Amino acid sequence: MSFSNKVVWITGASSGIGKALAIELSKQNATLILSSRKTATLELVKQACTEPSKVKILALDLEDAKTLHQKATAAIALFGGVDILVNNGGVSQRSFAKDTEISVDKRIMDVNYMGTITLTKALLPHFITKKGGIL
Repeated sequence: MSFSNKVVWITGASSGIGKALAIELSKQNATLILSSRKTATLELVKQACTEPSKVKILALDLEDAKTLHQKATAAIALFGGVDILVNNGGVSQRSFAKDTEISVDKRIMDVNYMGTITLTKALLPHFITKKGGIL
């Protein structure tokens, strides 16, 4: 698949896999929307990209479900559409289940599952309207 001139929205783009993917896709001439809660770090990722002028930053908190439809609308407006959504954002914890408070488990589900599903459903009408898109 060619990513040249595709608009790719990456959540969790401030570090790890999301950061590496952003840098690699920029080498393949993709237009990027980078999202996470850490906008200062996203600026560094943007500068590491091959063509920073083809990269926009959209602050996003997957835990804040009530803002995700608005964020999808904002993402579409940045470049006139989105071709690919990479749901990479999320949180983890590193403790044994017996030692983990249920509030931590709930937050993980809110961010990693509900946030991802809510954002995907917010972008889906755009993909249906344009008769294409990759989630």
